[in-house]
Amino acid sequence: MGNLFKRPRYITVNPVNLLKAAVMLLCLVLYVTASARAQGGARLHYSKMFNPRTVGSVSGEVVQVDQVLSGSGLDYCTHALLKTPQGYVTAILAPKSFMEEKGLTLAPGDRVTVKGSMISIRNRPFILVMEVTGDRTMKLRDAEGRPAWAVGDDWHAR
Repeated sequence: MGNLFKRPRYITVNPVNLLKAAVMLLCLVLYVTASARAQGGARLHYSKMFNPRTVGSVSGEVVQVDQVLSGSGLDYCTHALLKTPQGYVTAILAPKSFMEEKGLTLAPGDRVTVKGSMISIRNRPFILVMEVTGDRTMKLRDAEGRPAWAVGDDWHAR
């Protein structure tokens, strides 16, 4: 009948090799995390990108509204994708909590005009919105880019 009931084999692991493997895995995780942040995983503080010399206006239809993790990582920032005669542009509005607190809403299908600082992020057009005009006007930043939700001298605190 042969050897039906073989004795199970046990794998022996050298503790030094196990420690080396754990250290290598930890290094790999740290490397991947650091690379992700260096390649754009780091959060942007949009207010620092505001440039009064690039202020302009665009009109269009809201195609979609998204909530994107803010630069501080403490709140979400409301972004609206606008379809304009010149193409698509993403309007960076305000923290979700500020929008909710003030009762400010945008929805797909809304026709709006936004005024703000035109910027480029990864070769895509964005506008840091100072003011949105649709069925009402929302003031979000002043002429120097200071957000309406800013507290004291720290433009990134809420």
